[in-house]
Amino acid sequence: MEYTMNNVVFLPGSPALVTELSPSDEPSQRLLNSAIQLLTPLIKQHNGPIHVVCSQDKRWYTAHDGSFRAWGAPQVNVAKGHFLGELVARYILQAAGAPAESVTECRANIGRIDPLALTVVVLDGSAGLTQRAPLTLLDTAESAHRWCSQVLQGHAGPMDAHKLIDAGVIEPELWLELAQLAPEEAQLVDSDATLGVGRFIAAWKV
Repeated sequence: MEYTMNNVVFLPGSPALVTELSPSDEPSQRLLNSAIQLLTPLIKQHNGPIHVVCSQDKRWYTAHDGSFRAWGAPQVNVAKGHFLGELVARYILQAAGAPAESVTECRANIGRIDPLALTVVVLDGSAGLTQRAPLTLLDTAESAHRWCSQVLQGHAGPMDAHKLIDAGVIEPELWLELAQLAPEEAQLVDSDATLGVGRFIAAWKV
């Protein structure tokens, strides 16, 4: 599948993808490179707006507009954004060549996908995939990880929100919303669980 045909991209919300925060974390830097390689041709051929969809839970909020100061990197500024998901998305987008002003909207739900926009959805899978994971190792985390992978490949079955939460998917809302959609094409570009959290790079044509 040609990347330039896609209009929805999925990124992790992990601040470890920010090189200045985790320069020696090889899996995170690999994910960053995968995301840049995916987004660069899309941005070159896309003249419309970019929409970011991410959690806007208060736990991810910073009063420092556009800054990673709250996560230990005050020198990293992406112009705008108060929620971690938007900051990470803007960091990756700018690394792929997108001007800061091209991001015209940031919302908490996917809702209606604008066909004229490039939509970037920031979300993470289970946080219980290893003993050193944020939620330690959870028995059902691996099955939730497989389900999240299937969602991004466009062929997941239904899932109960409580089962996802019990399996370590802290914020299941976007996943459940995605599972209701039927992309024309879907590709899982990269994934990682070395930090105990399911992290994915994927692309859809919707």
